[in-house]
Amino acid sequence: MSLSIKNSTQYKIDEVILVTKGGNIDISQIFTEINIFDSILMPVMSGNILIRDSLNLSGQILFDGSESLLLSFKKDESSSDFLFKKAFRIYKQTDRISDGPATVKYILHFVSDELIYSDQQRVNQSYEASYSDIVKNILLNYLKISKNNLGGIYESSFGIKSVVIPNLRPIEAIQWCAKRAIDGNNSANFLFFQNITGYNFVTLSKLLTQGEVLNIEYRTKNLEGSNSIEEMSGARYLEVLTLNDNIDRTRSGVNAGKFIGFDPITRTIITKNISYGDHYSGIEHGNKTANFTSIQSRNGLKNFEAYNSRKTISIFGYAKQFSQYINKNDPSSISKEEDFENWAFQRKAIFKNLMSKKLKIVMPGNFQLSSGFNVTVKAPQIGVLNKSTSEDDKSINGKYLIIASRHIISFEKHETIIEVASDSSTTDFISASSREQQQEILEYGTI
Repeated sequence: MSLSIKNSTQYKIDEVILVTKGGNIDISQIFTEINIFDSILMPVMSGNILIRDSLNLSGQILFDGSESLLLSFKKDESSSDFLFKKAFRIYKQTDRISDGPATVKYILHFVSDELIYSDQQRVNQSYEASYSDIVKNILLNYLKISKNNLGGIYESSFGIKSVVIPNLRPIEAIQWCAKRAIDGNNSANFLFFQNITGYNFVTLSKLLTQGEVLNIEYRTKNLEGSNSIEEMSGARYLEVLTLNDNIDRTRSGVNAGKFIGFDPITRTIITKNISYGDHYSGIEHGNKTANFTSIQSRNGLKNFEAYNSRKTISIFGYAKQFSQYINKNDPSSISKEEDFENWAFQRKAIFKNLMSKKLKIVMPGNFQLSSGFNVTVKAPQIGVLNKSTSEDDKSINGKYLIIASRHIISFEKHETIIEVASDSSTTDFISASSREQQQEILEYGTI
């Protein structure tokens, strides 16, 4: 990295170009703010640009959906580090108001062109392949992904499936595949999303175990002797959005639940109890200890034994392997059956568990802080009274996955807001509630 910056929020514009039917227009001097969004839960990047127009562009161009926006930024003049370069399609104009006798303000909303193209067609096709190969086919043959969007992570799923894509738009079809795909551990944790590097079809397990792009510290800013490079890793604001919502964890089946499957061919019904460890142990994690507390209810059951917390009822094909008739007459169909028992319940629990610890952090502008990358967060404990108490807040500190980012580029500065989440922590052990805690609830107020 070779940076020469005076301010941690500085940036340099290479291009802010509006591509119209009449030619390219440089709008780098008339925009007020640009917002760029990405998320592991959204398939494409999007954003908006606020323009203060005294050239009557809106009246001349009309903004009919044929226009594109070319954005290129970097941190300083001499370096290619922290580079952002993407093309987007403008799909609507909103909030157009007068701002003086000869000026109008409005917002142009933009999105990756693949979403527009996806909305114009449908996938209605049968496949006999792995879900990762099906996704690759849709990306290349339906969406015709450009080379500058092929730099993301692409991971292979497990098993050959015989499926029919049910008349879905291509991006919807890819999300449909991601929901059903499993890895080599029979874990349904695949994601499809676009970030700064391109499109990704990858497991949460792989994302969580990658290295960190930045070590973030929440500390006092502008200390004597600090420099702009050091300030790049300093959080300007940190907020705990969620920390172990026990009701949500219970209702989502994070702690425990039950899968009820029925096979209409063999007329078989099965019930499968699923505990916290069943879905947690199926993937890799960023920190050493699970975000879990063992809590005993008044009936004596632990929360990871409360299988009636959530029930999922679904068809399944697992029982077909035990049918003599199918083994004799159609044995090849058995291995191509959908793994409903591995994803119908577990997938929601896996991602709800990830979101159970979530932070919002405001950082100096940094395009490397994009969805799917990891960061380390270090925050001091507030109100430490003695030297024997740790100075680090173990409820917050640790490795996190960036689940969403927003880049705010105004005329004078660039800031990045990220949401990060983790399904694990740096604590030394999994905590457990005590019998006295439960007893206190039952007896308090008794006369």
